[in-house]
Amino acid sequence: MSKLNLKIILGLVLLIGGILLVVQSLFVAKRNSSPPFTVETKEGKYFSVPTFFPILKYFHYTFSKNGDFWIAHYLDEKKKESLARIYPPKPIGTETDDILCRLWEDLARVVSNHAPPNSLFIGWWDISQRLKLFTGQEVWIENYDSTVIPQKVNFLFEEIFGAPLETGKLAILAKAYNSTASEGLEMLKQALPKNRALFVCVSAEDISNLALAFGKTPYEMGFEMRIFPLSGSDIHGSIPTVMKWVNEKQSASFFLQQLPTQAILAWRADKRAQETLLGRLLPLTSSLKNPLAGVKLLYQSTWGGYIQIYKIE
Repeated sequence: MSKLNLKIILGLVLLIGGILLVVQSLFVAKRNSSPPFTVETKEGKYFSVPTFFPILKYFHYTFSKNGDFWIAHYLDEKKKESLARIYPPKPIGTETDDILCRLWEDLARVVSNHAPPNSLFIGWWDISQRLKLFTGQEVWIENYDSTVIPQKVNFLFEEIFGAPLETGKLAILAKAYNSTASEGLEMLKQALPKNRALFVCVSAEDISNLALAFGKTPYEMGFEMRIFPLSGSDIHGSIPTVMKWVNEKQSASFFLQQLPTQAILAWRADKRAQETLLGRLLPLTSSLKNPLAGVKLLYQSTWGGYIQIYKIE
């Protein structure tokens, strides 16, 4: 864990909401022999979010070093107790939380209008949990797999997210995302059920998720992140500075998000990373120039392509 770049961790935690917060807090707790978080319970009506399933209660986790997050508990269509991390709107949440909350509301509307009956959604476990809560759609992966996260954090994940479901599906998705686009897509098709409408939901968070699954940093996976100050009134004024950084690496591509903090979050992908299935599904400049065959874009969020949904054709 010491190899993880602190700037990457904090950027993902505070600006994207990556799950690396849990990992970082665990290791801090191990060193200091103190609890990694405190938790308080709130009723489901504590803040209003238009989810598909009514929320029964929230667990609010506050970490000793950095940040906090909210876990929503609800009953699904089978009356099974389920959960998902959720972003609270203002004034409870931050401005970034509020943006993400609205994006998920927008995504739910699109899915409700365009996903046919008997659809199945494929995405990382925490993203899938949130997608199920907001849309009511069936997801292929509903929980983490302890074989695809560092063993040292298993007990903490279990305490927060419940017991893992070791079905092997998350390992397949991780391998597919890290393979070349054509190989990865074929890998998913072989593993997924036939005669169903299949959708892949991919997020900028998947960069950190995939790195964590392989026990590496995003940099070691071919992705780099940097935060640039906003120059001028919009993102375009900062493009020359961003491009100078991008061009430091040969054949690199990138995508950007303008942050509420008057800054720009830039992701850069090297030649290998941009040709992986994950790289081709993210809105990198290389992917926009050469859209991936075999998938059709259903939804892309307005906030820097934070989240995309593709139909597998």
